[in-house]
Amino acid sequence: MGVGRRVRLGMVLMWHAVVWSIWTSRDDIIFAGRSSTIDNLVDRVKLSSKKWFLSKNPDSPCFFYEWE
Repeated sequence: MGVGRRVRLGMVLMWHAVVWSIWTSRDDIIFAGRSSTIDNLVDRVKLSSKKWFLSKNPDSPCFFYEWE
């Protein structure tokens, strides 16, 4: 797999993580009455993108602090 393809797939992963995090945050605000901050939203993006990446690449040597 070429470097350009890997970069594109990484950008798609991040885009999906951002959209998913905004969607679930909106649902929490509307249906659960919770509040949310930008910092909380960014942490959700980091966590979900890392989980999704590891589900596709379980033998990856990347640690969470490196992911951030």
